[in-house]
Amino acid sequence: MNLIKKLGTPSYLLLAIAAAITAIHFTLLEQDGNQNVMSVSLLIWLTAASLLWDKYQELGLESKSNLPSTLLGIMLMVIALLRSISPAGYHFFLSPVIFTIGLVLLADGFNGFRFYWKEISVFSLFLLYPIVMRFLGMIQMEKLTAIFSTFLLYIMGFQPLREGVSIILPTGRVEVLQACAGLDIVTLMFICAILLFFIVPLTNTQKIICLFLAPFIGFFINSIRVCLLTYFVSQSADEAFDYWHGEDGSLAFAMISVVVFGLFCWFSYIRPLSLEIQD
Repeated sequence: MNLIKKLGTPSYLLLAIAAAITAIHFTLLEQDGNQNVMSVSLLIWLTAASLLWDKYQELGLESKSNLPSTLLGIMLMVIALLRSISPAGYHFFLSPVIFTIGLVLLADGFNGFRFYWKEISVFSLFLLYPIVMRFLGMIQMEKLTAIFSTFLLYIMGFQPLREGVSIILPTGRVEVLQACAGLDIVTLMFICAILLFFIVPLTNTQKIICLFLAPFIGFFINSIRVCLLTYFVSQSADEAFDYWHGEDGSLAFAMISVVVFGLFCWFSYIRPLSLEIQD
């Protein structure tokens, strides 16, 4: 009886709604099969959960919403839920933001925008993803990736040539199209840098360094991937090319980029900060 009574309290109901929203989002993402958006979503949800957990530990999670904010929150969530009934209708970047705003209104009313501004800002990064992708497409990332990958092959001892976005070796050539240009990885790393700001207290200089370094790491790692693909083509290693050219190979290099950036942040910012706190 006590368990049933607890489950009926506003705090547990809000947690249940949040869990249901999370399940809907990742279920539809799994059906869509976009591994890069899945990676970004996982990082955003984990960061938001960490921030929310800190608030729950400090203040508890109790509903302080009034009738107008509750009705508006329910309306927003119903709209997003109705859109999610059909996978074609669910918007992977807009729907989580609508769900978040609705949940904040249910949890704390209009005052929740001030109290949960970090969580709302984190989920707003979903809207930033397509914007950054479009910007990278406008600056011809394909050509930049082809130029840099050609340079990497040259310093590794190969004799590559470049024609536009094509990288040519004596026994094969690769054309760097948009799907291989690293737009997804660079965008993922840019969002990783911003998410770090919500978790670790950094100075403005450190933030600027992260905003430039994280995308460059993604660009550099993806250029190595392009070099690898070019080598496989030159060696007629079709199976290896197909694997590393596919979504699994792309995801592996994306995770390598995240790990490299994470190690840099750990040794440069997080570990020294933890040592200062211990002292």
